[in-house]
This record gives sequence, C-alpha cells and structure tokens, in this order.
Amino acid sequence: MKSLVALALLFLCFLVFLPAVVAQNKSKKIHLLPYDDIDGYKVLSSIIDADTNKLRSESVSIFHQTLSEDAFREVRTQCSSRFPTEFQSALADFDKKAKTKLLLRQEFFSQKGYRFVETTVGVQTGTYSVSAVGFDESKSHAIVLVEYLVRPARSMFLGGGTTFYLLRRTQTGWQEAADIPKCGRIY
Repeated sequence: MKSLVALALLFLCFLVFLPAVVAQNKSKKIHLLPYDDIDGYKVLSSIIDADTNKLRSESVSIFHQTLSEDAFREVRTQCSSRFPTEFQSALADFDKKAKTKLLLRQEFFSQKGYRFVETTVGVQTGTYSVSAVGFDESKSHAIVLVEYLVRPARSMFLGGGTTFYLLRRTQTGWQEAADIPKCGRIY
C-alpha cells in the first residue's frame, strides 16, 4: 500500500514538473540567430526612412524577426519573372537567407526613433516587417522584402502592403532602382 501511495506521489510530481520541461524545450526551439549584416541594416534603414518620410510618421515600429520564405511565398512566386538579370545574384542570396528567421538587433541607422514589437496584434500604428537583405557578390545590388501593416483607428482590419525593393549602391549610399517597377501586393 505504501509503495502504491509513493508511486502515485511520484507520478503527481512528474505531472507538476512536465510543463516546465516542455516550456524549456519550446524556448530553446524559439531561440533565433541574430541578423548581423551591417550593410543589410543600411539598406533596411534607407527604405524605412524614405517610407516614413513619405507617410510623415513620427515613430517607427519594426517587427523583431525577419520574414521568412513561408510568410511571402505567394508574393515571391508572383514577382519571380520581374527581377532583371543584374539582380539575379542578389536574388539567389535573398532566397538562401529567406530560409531562416533571424532576430533583428538595434542596428538600424534611422533618422527617427524606432522600437521593436513582438506582435502586430492590437498594434494601432503602422508596423514594418522586413526580410534579410540579399546582395550580389560585390554588394552593389540588393533585394529586400518589406511588409508594412497598419490598422486604421477604430478598425478591426489590417491594411498595408508587401513590396520587393531593388537597390543599387551609389557614391551617396543605397538608392532604390527607380527604373525598375516595384512588385508586391497591396491589401
């Protein structure tokens, strides 16, 4: 009888500690590698700064993880034939980097203040989500996907867009390739 009670107590202790073990395993799975490409941050900063200047935004919210290919597969397929030859090497690098989600760091060179957010649920302001930046070998061409989501005041629905940006490095920094039409999706 005593051994049956001891066995039952042991089983109950196991059940009490099981959620903690599962939570530790989940947190290990969620651990992301940092995005540490300084040139990537320069590209992302130039795009976000130009966009916030057009929108006249005072503050910038950025989702703290990079987008991965499963988040934008449909848009990538839709735009696949629109990338010029000069950007094919950067596109190959983009596709390789898009296989992994990365954790963004406080490395943006923004003219405005920015903050990282962990979710777009309940966010009332616009939020940027960005991919890792794909570069060609000489780092003279870049491709990045930027998603901007906004929830208008008193609305349940999100609006925004997902856009591929193609950029060239110039003497003054990264410039969007204005001669190439943008490709993406507006919603």
